[in-house]
Amino acid sequence: MQLPSRLEALVLKTGLRIALLSEQDRSLVLALAACAIEPGRPWREDEVNRRLRDWLADVGAMLHTDHVELRRWLVDAGYVVRDDWGHAYARGPAQLGQARQVLGTTDAAALASAVRSTRIAAQFARMARQRSFEGRRRSSVL
Repeated sequence: MQLPSRLEALVLKTGLRIALLSEQDRSLVLALAACAIEPGRPWREDEVNRRLRDWLADVGAMLHTDHVELRRWLVDAGYVVRDDWGHAYARGPAQLGQARQVLGTTDAAALASAVRSTRIAAQFARMARQRSFEGRRRSSVL
């Protein structure tokens, strides 16, 4: 699976703050984060918190935020709905449609795999550039 090109660029960065992202970039990141919460059933707050913490430690590592701020952004942007008491969170058809429109898919496993692959490919490219640079530097010294 291929990530949208702008999302591909975002997942390679570090220290991104949600509030400072452009509207388009924020939508991409929040749609991706919403996929950490499986649709079709209500989730307790502690379950959502655990999923978002895990997501931030892996796929969402480009963000400089915590799970609480991320959860609030997801609700405020409409990617996740919360009950009136703030005890249950869910992603229904409307929220799935919103994420699908932004990302092209809501397949959480495929998206996570694509993010990881993008990061690995970038790391290999960096290592290749470094080896090339070092090789040119050594040959210019000789």
